[in-house]
Amino acid sequence: MKAKNRILRITAVLALVISMCLMLSSCLLTFDFPFLDGEGPDYGFDDQYPSDDNDDGGNKTDPDENGNLTNDPAIDSENFGDFYPGSGQGDISGVSAQARTLLSTVDIIVEAGSSAGAGSGIIYKMDKEKGDAYIITNQHVVYADGKATSSKISVYLYGMESSAYAIPASFVGGSVNYDIAVIKITGSEVLKNSYATVAPLANSNDVRVFDTVYAVGNAAGGGLSVTNGIISVESESLELNGADNSLISLRVLRFDAPVNHGNSGGGLYDDQGRLVGIVCAKDVGNNVDNMGYAIPTDLAVKVANNIIHYCDNTNATQMKKALMGVTITSYVSGLEIEEDGGLRQVKMVEVVEVSASSLTEGKVKVGDVINYITVDGVKTEVTQVHHVTDAIIDARAGSTVVMNVRRGEEVINITFTISEGAISAVK
Repeated sequence: MKAKNRILRITAVLALVISMCLMLSSCLLTFDFPFLDGEGPDYGFDDQYPSDDNDDGGNKTDPDENGNLTNDPAIDSENFGDFYPGSGQGDISGVSAQARTLLSTVDIIVEAGSSAGAGSGIIYKMDKEKGDAYIITNQHVVYADGKATSSKISVYLYGMESSAYAIPASFVGGSVNYDIAVIKITGSEVLKNSYATVAPLANSNDVRVFDTVYAVGNAAGGGLSVTNGIISVESESLELNGADNSLISLRVLRFDAPVNHGNSGGGLYDDQGRLVGIVCAKDVGNNVDNMGYAIPTDLAVKVANNIIHYCDNTNATQMKKALMGVTITSYVSGLEIEEDGGLRQVKMVEVVEVSASSLTEGKVKVGDVINYITVDGVKTEVTQVHHVTDAIIDARAGSTVVMNVRRGEEVINITFTISEGAISAVK
C-alpha cells in the first residue's frame, strides 16, 4: 500500500512538473543555407515556375503583339527580371478586404553566416511610384549573431516568392524590449510593378474577446498562408526571452488561430482585413493548443514611428522614450457593457511613486488617479496602465503632455513639457 501511495505521489509530481513546463517560442524559422539554394519549396527556386515544354499553346514567354510578356506562371526562368505579376495593373479595387491582407504582408529572409531565418512583415508605409516602403516586423526576425543585423535582408511579395523577385531591404532600427523592428525598401522596380498595398490599421484598443481574426504569414518558410480563429484574451502581459535572450515582458493579444515558425512579424487581421496585431510568439508546451500572441497594432505602430523618427538616415538603431518619472499601477474597477453587447474591462490607474528631479516632481502626486493623458493634442482615455505607457512613446523633446487626474474630490489638468534630458534610448 505504501509503495502504491509512493507511486501515486511520484505520478502527481511528474504531472505537475509537466504542466509547469510551458514553453514560449518565437515564430521565427531558421534553416541552413542549402534550403535557400533550391532544396526546399520556397524562395529561390525557379522550379516553382515549371517550364512550358508540354504546353500546347506555344511558347508563353514570347511577347504579344504589343511587345509585352504574357502574365503566366509558366514563364521561362531566363526571362525573370523583365516580368512582374500584375505589371502595370495597379487597380486592386476588385480585391476583397480579406484577400488584400496577402498583398500587405511579406515574407522576409535574413541571412546570417552560413544559415538564414524566415519570418514575415507587414507593409506599413509605401511610395509605390518610387518603389519605397517601410515594413514592420519583429526584432527577433532581424536579430542575428547577438546583434541587430543590417546584413542581407530580402523581402518577397505574395505571388512572387522567387529569387528573381527578391527585394533587398535595410535595417532601420528596432527594440528588443518591444520586439518591433523596421526595415525599408528603396527604389525597388519589383515593388513598383506589383499589387502590393499598405496594411489598413485597426484600433487595437477596440479589439474584444470573440472577435474573428486571420493570421497571415510565412508559416514554416513556405510562403504566405492564412489561418483563422478568434481573440482569446484582448490584453495580457507575456514574459519570454527577447531577441538578445534577455527576459522581456510584452503586452500582447492572445488568439487561437494556428501559427508556426515563420509567422513572426506577420499580420493578425480582423474580419474587415484591418491589422490588429503583429504575430510574435506561440505556446509550445505539452498539452497546449493554439495559443498564439500578437503585439497590438496601436503599440507596434507607435514603436515603429519612434524608430523611424530616431533611426532612419542616422547611425542610431534604437528607439527612444520620454521618462516622466511616474510609477503607476491599476486596480480592478469593473466591466462596462458596450453598445454592441460586448464587455470591456475597466481599471483605475493610480500614481504610486513620483521620482525626485523628474519632469513630474511637484506636479503629479502619489494617489492621483489618471483619467486621461494627452500628448501633443492626442487624447487617450486611461482605463489600463498601458494607455499611459503607450501614449508617451509618441512624445518627443518639446512635446506637451497633459494629464487629467482626480485628486481626492478635485479633477485637475497637469501640464508639462518633455525636455531633451528626459529622452532616453530603449533597448
